[in-house]
Amino acid sequence: MATRAVLTTATVALAAAALCLAGAPASAAPAAGSFAEAFAYSIAHPGVTPAGANDYSCVPSAQHPEPVVLVHGFLENSYDNWASLSPELVDAGYCVFAIDYGNTGPVPAFGALEPIPDSAQELSTFVDSVLDATGAEKVSIVGHSKGGTVPRYYARFLGGDRTVSRVIALSPPNYPTAGPPLGNDVLERLNEGSDTVAGIEYTTIVTRYDQIVVPYTASLLSGAGNTNIVLQDLCPANVTEHTGISYDPLAQQLVRNALDPENAQPVSC
Repeated sequence: MATRAVLTTATVALAAAALCLAGAPASAAPAAGSFAEAFAYSIAHPGVTPAGANDYSCVPSAQHPEPVVLVHGFLENSYDNWASLSPELVDAGYCVFAIDYGNTGPVPAFGALEPIPDSAQELSTFVDSVLDATGAEKVSIVGHSKGGTVPRYYARFLGGDRTVSRVIALSPPNYPTAGPPLGNDVLERLNEGSDTVAGIEYTTIVTRYDQIVVPYTASLLSGAGNTNIVLQDLCPANVTEHTGISYDPLAQQLVRNALDPENAQPVSC
């Protein structure tokens, strides 16, 4: 499809450019200001994780008792998706954990390649490890693209309704779309009856300029407990697209507000 071809061309070009960046250790994990910058770094440093994430000695605070689990999207990885948001959340006092999953292809940086049910099982195992390490009862999940849909499957079919308090999704393909290949049969089963699970708070953050999830309305949920937010409804001049949304300051502020609604801050354009 046209959108997928554009994405593939862009990722191949970035991968080629990244070969010039090899040399620094993966553990350096610098923050990044854009998806393109982080993607190039992750190609040159396989296995790198975002700054501050996956500290299994982290003890959740009274203010932020739930660890935050970050779930990357299709053809992405934990670093290129969360190199900006992860250190921000750590600085705000959260215990942050970023999963890499579905890295079954020849390029380690291209993850989330497996079907949603398999991906959700990986997420289930990861969440269990986070809860065991931190002693927390539940986690909050922030996902991008496919990484916003996988937690929904986990919550509905794999026991996540007992371990997840909120799902915050950035441009997730929740309904059939020309974007990431998810399987319409899986989505039909996931959305049957209701597209949310009782007891979980959902926040769905999207951009009208999404060039992957087309139409962008395929991200929106209608079930109880969900809040849909379109960036341009708040800031009409915002032109963030699909891969950039996890780096967009407005989207990041909305994530922080959804994680801690009692202390939500006014958004600015």
